[in-house]
Parts: sequence; C-alpha cells; structure tokens
Amino acid sequence: MISTGAKIGAVVGASVAIVLITLTLLRPFPWYVNGAVEKMTFRLCPLFMLGFASGIGSMTTLIIFTILANAILYAIAFTVIAAIMTVYRRLRFHAK
Repeated sequence: MISTGAKIGAVVGASVAIVLITLTLLRPFPWYVNGAVEKMTFRLCPLFMLGFASGIGSMTTLIIFTILANAILYAIAFTVIAAIMTVYRRLRFHAK
C-alpha cells in the first residue's frame, strides 16, 4: 500500500505541475483568472519560484526541474498518508 501511495503521488504531482505550468505559460484565460492560476501554480508547485533565481539557466531547465521536484514532493506526501493509513488499519484490526 505504501509503494502504491508513492507511485500515485508521483503521477499526481507530475500531472499537477504539467497542467499548471502549461496554463501559466499559455495564459488562455482573462487576466483575473490567469492571476488565480498563477497563485495556484506557486502554491501547488513551490519550486516553480526558482524561475526568479539567477541559478536556473533556461526555462526548459526550470520546467523539467519543477515537474520532477513536484513528483517527488507529492510522492513523499502520499507515502506518509499511506503509511499513516497502514498503521491505523493494523492497530484497528489488532485491537479486535
């Protein structure tokens, strides 16, 4: 269950990063919706902020790094949730 949580988290994290970065760069909506999309991008993909640092050489590097980092962050979060659920189930079934 824990490895499944990690795999699902990685897929969800990469998917969220791809969708939000694409929407941020394309800006297909009116200005007020694009502002909300940008806020959501910076909240759900925290390492996208590195684009404002001088260490990132190109936009391609930033996008690849953000997608991979987001996959890792979400995999860790989903793994922790799966581990907590596993421990809870074990404690609950052994108590009976």
